[in-house]
Amino acid sequence: MTPPASNKLDDIDRGLREIFRLHKTLLSDFRPESDILHLNRTHWRTLMYIMDSGPDCMKGICRHIGLEAGSFTPVADRLIEEGLLVRYPDPGDRRRMLLKMTDSGETVGKQMRELMKNHFSARLSVLDDSEIESLVSALNTIRNINHKLQGTKHE
Repeated sequence: MTPPASNKLDDIDRGLREIFRLHKTLLSDFRPESDILHLNRTHWRTLMYIMDSGPDCMKGICRHIGLEAGSFTPVADRLIEEGLLVRYPDPGDRRRMLLKMTDSGETVGKQMRELMKNHFSARLSVLDDSEIESLVSALNTIRNINHKLQGTKHE
């Protein structure tokens, strides 16, 4: 297969930057109302990542949420103290520790997901039905391409 032409790569680069801007637009003013645990944005991002991706090592989580390992340790410790995550040895490599959600973490994550959906609904209310359909279609296309690039199938 022939690699994409340079101008197509420029278009892809611009599109990816636009996706990041869309993400920022949708979430920049998101402040969870029911912040019973007083968790910060990094805590929430960590929970959402593990909820979506499953158990992972601290290094993998750090890479995803954009923190250095030393900066992430207090985040993980706090989520473990709150009973939202548990640390356990990787069955494939006992030297490596994984983090996974507890039942309480799953409950809080689902509550957070619902708050985010409500927030998205309010933010997207300025779009008409055809624009919503276009956005959903575009995001589905991006998801399918991402799964293909990762070599996985989507659910």
